[in-house]
Parts: sequence; structure tokens; C-alpha cells
Amino acid sequence: MRHSAIRFAVPFVVGIAALSSSAGAQPSSAKLKAAAEQVDITPTRPAYIAGYGRNRLSIDAHDRLMARCMVLESGGTRVAIVSCDLIGMPRYEAQRIRAMVKSIPPDHILIGATHTHSGPDTLGQWGPDVQTRGVDDKWMASVHSTIATLIDSTAAHIRPASLAFASTTEVSGISKNVRVPRILDTELGVMQLRSLSDDKCIATLVNYACHPEVMNTRRMSADFPHWMYETVEAHEGGICIYMNGAQGGMVTADFDESTTPKGQNWPAAESLGKALGKFVLGILPGAVKADDTSISVQHRVFTVPLENPMFQTLIKLHVFQGDTLKNGKIETEVNRLKIGPAEFLTIPGEALPNVGFYLKRHMHGQYKYLFGLTGDFLGYILAPEDFGLRLYEYESGVSIGPQIEPSMVRNLLDLIAEGDRPRVTSGAAVK
Repeated sequence: MRHSAIRFAVPFVVGIAALSSSAGAQPSSAKLKAAAEQVDITPTRPAYIAGYGRNRLSIDAHDRLMARCMVLESGGTRVAIVSCDLIGMPRYEAQRIRAMVKSIPPDHILIGATHTHSGPDTLGQWGPDVQTRGVDDKWMASVHSTIATLIDSTAAHIRPASLAFASTTEVSGISKNVRVPRILDTELGVMQLRSLSDDKCIATLVNYACHPEVMNTRRMSADFPHWMYETVEAHEGGICIYMNGAQGGMVTADFDESTTPKGQNWPAAESLGKALGKFVLGILPGAVKADDTSISVQHRVFTVPLENPMFQTLIKLHVFQGDTLKNGKIETEVNRLKIGPAEFLTIPGEALPNVGFYLKRHMHGQYKYLFGLTGDFLGYILAPEDFGLRLYEYESGVSIGPQIEPSMVRNLLDLIAEGDRPRVTSGAAVK
């Protein structure tokens, strides 16, 4: 969130749908299998920290940065959901990971980032100066192979599992919108997988919109999600996975910043993480077990014009990946996942909460999840009518342009329409 001189999020562009693929839902009798694993991706040497200003070289790590993965399979359809304790995962980096995975089709692998502002630069803009790329490319290459191995390892250990969902909007004291306080999505969505053989927890997925940016030091950290992970895992076992939501403009952690020097409030990060973890634990006893465990996956690739002149310059300087811009456009993606009664949409950047509310109104699942910063890292995603307003001057300056939001929304709505269209089998229409 914060107002640094340059806090871009990857340049990426929007035109109209270019590629779409889907895997049809399986009958409700399909048997679910699942597994979850995690791996340490913390840099082993000093790294430029992403978020806030440039030239913030790490001195150590307060806690370990992890990649957390769950793999689910039902009726022959397999999907992986990966969350990384990173500022973001650009699509071109995610594509390199997907290409290494042997056990799951590339378009069935959803890779997101928690958006911690205390992790290494994964984009390039937080280096020592405006013209020098801040990504440690050797470390990034190791992340590619490490996460690909994690996905394959997780897939190799799937076993029969049960599935349950819980949600609440009664979450307070965790997030705030510093732009428009009354526009705030406080919905907390939880999905839990448990082993059928012993009822032990495999994984607890948590979906909530909030910037993990309490800290602003030279120590790497997952920020408040670190303590949420610990709180949930200590009580439930298994692996806790955090997928951020529509947290743009500016949905950030709700704490008193006057009590300690700016950016050094470790107690606040701990308190917020534990509090969010307790909200998760508070709704889990009421989680509803799903009889329908079918899975369907839809994937749409599209292009968008890159209209931000600063992003264009950074690509020319190779601070951003130099081959990402083609004919003035960047290729990005959206995805729709259905697991039993739940529906998941991916957002390739930081969508403002009003964009998230609009998408949820058009979703059809009993449980609705928005995975922000998943599939790509495009910066802020604003509705055209908000773009350029003085209120959103900062967000507009670190967005690829006013066309990303309508293009993203159009493609997601198309996926919803396509996915819920009756399928025709042997002359009979079936749902």
C-alpha cells in the first residue's frame, strides 16, 4: 500500500479474450483426494526488499518465507493452489514454474502471493536505484524449481479427504480502507480439508483482503500472516494457506501507527495475525461439510494495452522483464475454479474493494472466494470511473491503465457464463 516514490506492480495489459480452456465439473459422487505441503523460499543472502521505497537491502529474516501448496483431485480433475509469502508473482515467473511441473496441467495451477511488503523484490522496481533491477535472478530461478518440486511432491501424496466451508462477514479490527473507510469487504472465507482415514487436518485455506504491510524494516517477514499461520496450525494441525482478496486502494492493516516508530510495530503484526487466526478458529466449528466434491477449472488468457509511461520506461531499461511487452500489450490471465459448492475467481493484481464487490455479486457459488494477486502481478486495478481521480492518484500512477479493470471483469464474467452453461451429452442437456 504505502506511498513510496515508486511502488509499481507488474506491467500487464488487457484487450479481449485470446485463449480459454476448461475442465468440466464431475458428478457429485466423485471422490475427493487432497494433500498439502510447504517449502522454505527465504533468500539465503541479502536481497532488496519489495514494497515502500527502493534500496532496502535485507539484513536477515525475522521469520521464514514459505510457499504453501494444496492439491485437490476429484473425478479425474486435479488442481493446485499455491500461496507464496512474496510481494507478487508475475505471470512470466509463474509460467516458468508451471512448465516444470509434471503432475498437473499448467492451466490447473494457480499461483498467488500474500503481498507481504517484507519479502524480496520479485519484479525489479525496488533495486538500489530507478535504473537497476532489484531481483536476485539466481534466487528467483531457485524459487521456480523449488515450487515446481513442491507441487509435484504434494500431488504424489494425495489421499482421500473431506471438504468443509465456513464464512463470516463479522470480522472487525483487522483491516481498514484508508481511502474510503465505508467501502471495506470484511468477509472471511475458509476452506478446510481433512483426511478421511483419521480426520486429521490436511490444510486450512483462508481468504481475506488486507495488505500485509505492518512492517517496514530490513528484516524479511511474512508480516501478520506469519502469526495467523501459527495460530491456526497450532490448533488445527495441517498447513494454513493465506490467499489475499481485493485489497487495493488502500485496504490495509488496522492498528495504531502512533505507538511505535513507523514500520517497526512487531507487536501489532503479531496481534493482528493472531486475531485473524482466532476469527478463523471461531467459525470452523460451524463449517459445513460438502457432499459435492466435484472440481472444475477454467482458464482465460487475454491482452491489455500498457498505458503507463513509467512502466514502459522500466521495461526498456530491463528493470522489468524486457520481453513482457509485445506490440504495446501484455498478456495476462484470469481463472475460475469450482470446488463443490464453492466458487473461486483469480484477480491478476490489486483490485479495489468495489471491484471485488461487483464480482461477488455476479458469482454463483454458495461460498465465494476472490484470490487477489493470483496468476499475475499487475498493480492496482481500478474501475475506469475511478481511474485518475485525485483520491486515487497514487493507485492510478501504479496501474497499467484504465482498460485492465473492464477487460478483467469481462473475461471473468464470460468464464462464469461459460462454466454454468448446460453441457450437452448424447442429445440431452445436463447441468
